[in-house]
Amino acid sequence: MWTLKFTVQNKDSIYTLLTSKHKITDYFYPINYYKKNKRVFILGIHLLEGDSKEIENFAEELRKHKKTEQFERHDKILIVLMREEEKFYELLYDPALFHPSPTIIKEGNELWNIASWNRTLLENVMKELRKWKTKFPKFELHGLKTSDLAEFYHQKILPDLPDQQKKAFQFAISNGYYGYPRKITLEKLAEMMHISLSTYQEHLRKAEAKLLPVFSENVK
Repeated sequence: MWTLKFTVQNKDSIYTLLTSKHKITDYFYPINYYKKNKRVFILGIHLLEGDSKEIENFAEELRKHKKTEQFERHDKILIVLMREEEKFYELLYDPALFHPSPTIIKEGNELWNIASWNRTLLENVMKELRKWKTKFPKFELHGLKTSDLAEFYHQKILPDLPDQQKKAFQFAISNGYYGYPRKITLEKLAEMMHISLSTYQEHLRKAEAKLLPVFSENVK
């Protein structure tokens, strides 16, 4: 498996512009991608770090943005479906690529860590980003190399969650709760786990709230 790590100054992404404006750090993890009518739709989880009021402002501006198709917020966690058009988004979110850790968006810059079995796909990402000088005025390569299995073991993302919180979160993911369109309700998830809705909600929200610092610790 090949991994590509780089920092890019992105003047096209509303996420990046808003992190700079509101002094927010955004840990972004893409969870779904599809194309429709020549447009790219990207579904992702955003875990925000910063002043509470600025997080509020960040979320509200993002919710109202013209490219935002769907939006949901749970305190410092956002679930957003965003519509994009440029070719580089197709490359960055190509289903053949793998995201071992969240993209860190801070102060107008994005730190990416992506992987693939195919080195050529990663090279194409670099080439395409470097073409767009006005939208990506700065590109810094941190490494393109082969990596071992330890970097891709997803259980390390949730090491400190109690069993019930981890189970609730993984159960929500595996049953399409975070997908778009959403495939299941919280009520149905609680029923399938044989617990009350309030108990399931508590487990899930606590798990989501703990993801931000855990993501931060696991990103190098």
